Amino acid sequence: MNALRDYQQGLYIQARQALTTSRAVCIQLATGGGKTPVMSAMCESVYGKHKTAWILVNRKELLTQASAHLLKWNVPHNMIKPGRAESNAFRIHLVSSDTLIRRYDKIKRWPDLIIFDECHLTLDRQIEIVKRLPEHTKIIGFTATPERGDGRGLSVKAGGVYDELITGPSIPELTEQGYLSGLRYFSPPLEGLSSLKVRGTDYDEEQLEELLKRRKVYGELVGHYAKYGVNPNGTRKPALIFCRSIKSADHTAERFRDKGFNFHNIDSTMTDTRRAELVAALTAGTIDGLTGCDIFTYGIDIPRVEYGATIRPTLSRALYMQAIGRVLRPFRDGVTGYRKEEALFFDHVNNILEHQDDRYPGVPLHYVPEISWNFDGVDKRKRDKKQKNVILCPHLDFMYCDKGNCATCQHNPDKSVTDARKPMIVIPAALVEAPRPVPMAERAPDDQREIQDRIGAAILEYKRDMSPGPVGELLKIAESLKRQPMWVYYELTSEDRKTINIPLLHEIARQKKYDPKWVYFRIKEARMRKAVIKDYREAMR
Repeated sequence: MNALRDYQQGLYIQARQALTTSRAVCIQLATGGGKTPVMSAMCESVYGKHKTAWILVNRKELLTQASAHLLKWNVPHNMIKPGRAESNAFRIHLVSSDTLIRRYDKIKRWPDLIIFDECHLTLDRQIEIVKRLPEHTKIIGFTATPERGDGRGLSVKAGGVYDELITGPSIPELTEQGYLSGLRYFSPPLEGLSSLKVRGTDYDEEQLEELLKRRKVYGELVGHYAKYGVNPNGTRKPALIFCRSIKSADHTAERFRDKGFNFHNIDSTMTDTRRAELVAALTAGTIDGLTGCDIFTYGIDIPRVEYGATIRPTLSRALYMQAIGRVLRPFRDGVTGYRKEEALFFDHVNNILEHQDDRYPGVPLHYVPEISWNFDGVDKRKRDKKQKNVILCPHLDFMYCDKGNCATCQHNPDKSVTDARKPMIVIPAALVEAPRPVPMAERAPDDQREIQDRIGAAILEYKRDMSPGPVGELLKIAESLKRQPMWVYYELTSEDRKTINIPLLHEIARQKKYDPKWVYFRIKEARMRKAVIKDYREAMR
């Protein structure tokens, strides 16, 4: 088997174990976490056992993307799509779901394993296909967001397909390990959304368009890109702008072009060739950005993108998370003279307030260490009319801030904001860029030595009396180094990983003001990791 990351290997083993007792499992892995390599590893295993597998995708672009990964893993395969038929010469097939439903009566051999990509979509079609599968066929679904906007569940007990859910590492964990880009999140205030009609999980298109124009959001959208999307050397950050409709996306691209930015709309009415040209142009850096609605909310892989913005309010948590995930893929190599340092996301329609986890009030979902997915379904999503607070700093263009005290913050010199827990309002202020955390590898040698000394001193002090002081010191260091709080736990437990230090987890949660359930999920995660490592070692014997 080709090399997988540790957590990918863990998902692979957990899925294999689950399929010994269940027929269908759903695997959740954050956008950018690398689900296609896991699929490829599964197909490689199936191929080696002389069995058959299908990967079903919902878009033509995804066929090409999945094929490239299988080729990278040296897995021979064929495609079932318009102009291409099933072939007994191949044991692995990439399948267009649109083509499959028109060829049920022509299938020569149903697979031993079927993998549904983006399985939170087209649930009815999955149910229809599963009914036609022979009983021995195993089923795996992959998605970054295992829930649906219409409230229906993916689980069997909710009328769906999957017997159980396997979850991967969270966005904060993947970011800490360097597998996702760090994120700065901005949410300029927009009043008036609560008065709009809701159709399904989206807002009325005509009313929304009128509100955006009345509040001059289009101008603000372009203005923020002019300020944050242009690098000091004049190069421009590759961008994706999420809009409500094709008409809105076309209008938005025109607004950017009027200000000298090379933006283009991309939509489903275009030919496959034209869409591929636009994606290739953004990947190569020959255009500045793309605007669109549904065409790149899932599946499109453009790691070079580092600037995202949305003018599409939605009640669908899956759609919201998928949009943010488009900008989080790291792009370390870049092109000559260019490197992606971080991702920026501008939420111009208050989605950050609409989508929160009750266990972590005031914390955006992409910072939550453990999301509770509605895998079993919920009542149809409605707008939550309860007051929600998020710390959005008016001194920093309403960037999300996780600091607990505004009164003592260096970016609040005139003390105009006094209570961090009250909803922020727009106030006149000189905008100042926040000092960014700097990873250890990018610091000067003297700075590195000083930080290493501070880390060593804190660890020694903690070993002496296990007091909260060194924990707090390490949490400050972690923040300055762009690391997650669990880095502190691993630093302080490096000599003893056989047991779980529950008091230390509680102390970290107390100082970070986390919900107590954070500790529960960290304990559960640690126990799962131990079990996976044990099973992996046994499997490798």
